[in-house]
Amino acid sequence: MMKGRTSNTAPSNRSTKNGRRDQKPQKTNGAKRSLEQERLKSLEAKEEAEVSEAVSVTTAQANDDAVNGSSENHQDSESSEVTDKQESVNGLVKDVDDDKRADHLVEEVKEDASDNDIGSGSEKEASEYDEALKQKVESLETRIEKLEEELREVAALEISLYSVVPDHSSSAHKLHTPARRVSRLYIQACKHWSQEKRATVARNTVSGLILAAKSCGNDVSRLTFWLSNIITLREITTSHAFTQTSKSNGSETFTPALEKVEFWIFSRIVESVWWQVFTPHMQSPENVGKKNEKLMGEQEKGSFSISLWQNAFKVALSRLCPTRGEGHECGCLPILSKMVMEKCIARVDVTMFNAILRESEHQIPTDPVSDPILDSKVLPITAGDLSFGSGAQLKNAIGNWCRCLAEDSVEEDEKYFSLLNELSDLLMLPKDMLMDLSVREEVCPSISLPLIKRILCNFTPDEFCPDHVPGAVLEELNTESISDQKLSGVNFPYEASPVTYIPPSSINVAEKIAEVGGDISRMKRNASVIQKKGYTSDEELDELDSPLRFVIDKVSVSPSSGHNGKVKQKDEQVGAVVANVRYELLREVWSM
Repeated sequence: MMKGRTSNTAPSNRSTKNGRRDQKPQKTNGAKRSLEQERLKSLEAKEEAEVSEAVSVTTAQANDDAVNGSSENHQDSESSEVTDKQESVNGLVKDVDDDKRADHLVEEVKEDASDNDIGSGSEKEASEYDEALKQKVESLETRIEKLEEELREVAALEISLYSVVPDHSSSAHKLHTPARRVSRLYIQACKHWSQEKRATVARNTVSGLILAAKSCGNDVSRLTFWLSNIITLREITTSHAFTQTSKSNGSETFTPALEKVEFWIFSRIVESVWWQVFTPHMQSPENVGKKNEKLMGEQEKGSFSISLWQNAFKVALSRLCPTRGEGHECGCLPILSKMVMEKCIARVDVTMFNAILRESEHQIPTDPVSDPILDSKVLPITAGDLSFGSGAQLKNAIGNWCRCLAEDSVEEDEKYFSLLNELSDLLMLPKDMLMDLSVREEVCPSISLPLIKRILCNFTPDEFCPDHVPGAVLEELNTESISDQKLSGVNFPYEASPVTYIPPSSINVAEKIAEVGGDISRMKRNASVIQKKGYTSDEELDELDSPLRFVIDKVSVSPSSGHNGKVKQKDEQVGAVVANVRYELLREVWSM
């Protein structure tokens, strides 16, 4: 009986506990939990092995005692001992079962806590996902907004700069269309957009203007077209800055950038006019042969030179503005031609001065800009011929040239031919007056004292002034130059001044800006008049939106051809396909 009781108790308990363990869900929450479960399983297996071993040992001993016992007394005592051992084994099994039950309860609590952790982790992950999704949406919205801004600016630059043919016309409003269109976008940015967006518009506008100017190459009239537009744009935005003081900082940073572009274009214009027009006139004239040159006297040579350079001035002015060159009124700023001609004539002044003061007419040029004249026939007087009569002839040529420039809408200015004027006055002045420093500073302030001595040494008497230069005059000038060591050397030939640029004043451009935007007094009060509707900018947006429709509408189709309906249908299809969003974005700005 003890054998059956003992053998049935432990397996029953084990099966019950195993079943309970099998019914528990298996969950893994990481490497740490797996290690704990494995450790618990190993402990359980060890305890079960120990219990089984104890039960088997006790049972075997009981069986041996029952079969091999020698006496009944011994059987009773041994039976009692076996019973005690069996009870001890049963108590041990019960203790083990209690320990296992407690361990499983601990495991269940841990699993429940782990389940709670998983639930809270899922909620945290969902919250993080929502936050990431929100950030992604905001990022996409910001990116779309930036792309729309870029499209709007591209559309504005396209219709304002890239789609414009830079030709001169009599209408200032039409000629300054680029300035008007760009100003509408920039003023809108100053009114409603942030500082960063205004800076972006300004930067892209400057880049577009530079690109448009570069595309002109050395075409002087087109470069003048863009220079006139940039100056007008700067004046419009500057006027707006004064009317919108709260936004003036943006325009003040835009203005220096535009002035740098103006200087760059102005320098290109000066250099192009110089090398295209004036430099060729300094070479040997093709229409004057050697025989004709020998027959030409001083008066004929002077007349030829006057005519030659008058033609050069007309060609230069025609390059700057073809419309005015043909005798018509032009919408570009007239001050630009005057500014360019001032720089070019200043160079002509230096080159002629250096060529006339050569020791002989056969002396070769020394500098491609300051001293490039190869043939003395282009000079108003012969090189090296310094006399009272040559001074008078030089003065006559200067007067003719200045009158020619005044007739071509370039005002006569004392700054023109300043060196030649001083040289002619010096040749015609009584030489003893040159001993007075105040007289020299008044008559020839640009000619150094060593060079004055050189001119007087080469002075030759003629019928107008038969006397030589008094020796006392030369000695006085020599003594004065020795006392001042700075004047001991002769700085010759003179160098032409580098190109400089001073932006034209508002007074010089006010008239044309008034033609672009309306009454000048109203322009000063509110520069937003430029933005008002009524200009052709909006209508030309439609042309760019459907360029093929614009072309087909201008093509006359014969009614008898029978293709009118097909052409119209194809036109509508193309118009629907070609429609661009960037022009709609630009309309939104221009309609505000």
